[in-house]
Amino acid sequence: MTLQVKDIKKSFGKGTSETTVLKGINFEVNDGEFVILNGASGSGKTTLLTILGGLLSQDSGDIVYNDEPLYSVKNKPADLRLNEIGFIFQSSHLVPYLKVKAQLTTIGKEAGMSKKDAEQRAEMLLSQIGLAHRLNVFPHMLSGGEKQRVAIMRAFMNNPKIILADEPTASLDAKRATEVIEMIKSQIQNKKMIGIMITHDKRLFDYADRVIELDDGVIVNS
Repeated sequence: MTLQVKDIKKSFGKGTSETTVLKGINFEVNDGEFVILNGASGSGKTTLLTILGGLLSQDSGDIVYNDEPLYSVKNKPADLRLNEIGFIFQSSHLVPYLKVKAQLTTIGKEAGMSKKDAEQRAEMLLSQIGLAHRLNVFPHMLSGGEKQRVAIMRAFMNNPKIILADEPTASLDAKRATEVIEMIKSQIQNKKMIGIMITHDKRLFDYADRVIELDDGVIVNS
């Protein structure tokens, strides 16, 4: 299956204050493929990723997955983000009153997992990323890097078909960033997910199947 981005355009403001951020974006990503979006600040990367995640609507153009519109009356953005799309933000956005394991199990149970299955999967994912010893602590007891690793594993909790990540390694040191990207790529390949990530860290480009470069709202290299 393929995610097709067809002539996506987006502007903000009106009249003389209107700014066109995306000027007709076209590309495809296949199952099992890991793509990096790169470009200078203001090039439109985050706007594009936010549209792909259903958090923002495009002005025109289509996003098609499995030969159907990704978002429609049948496919509501909120439902897709719970069941089909994993979104990793630059900030962790953990729930302050939930312990680490509960950050993941809550998502699993909301999507229909049994309590036992949700707990087993949460423990497995957190162990994979080196946090087995932090299952029962609250977010304020974690370092910035630990919080981000929890957020990354939360995005994989429901076996999503599409992973979208906005600078997910920005708060991690070089060694941990490499470990996390290797894990993300492995999950995408093994589970035949579609992965799209924004990063400025050129050391991570080698892990991508392709790097798509944006400049002033258009793709200049892919």
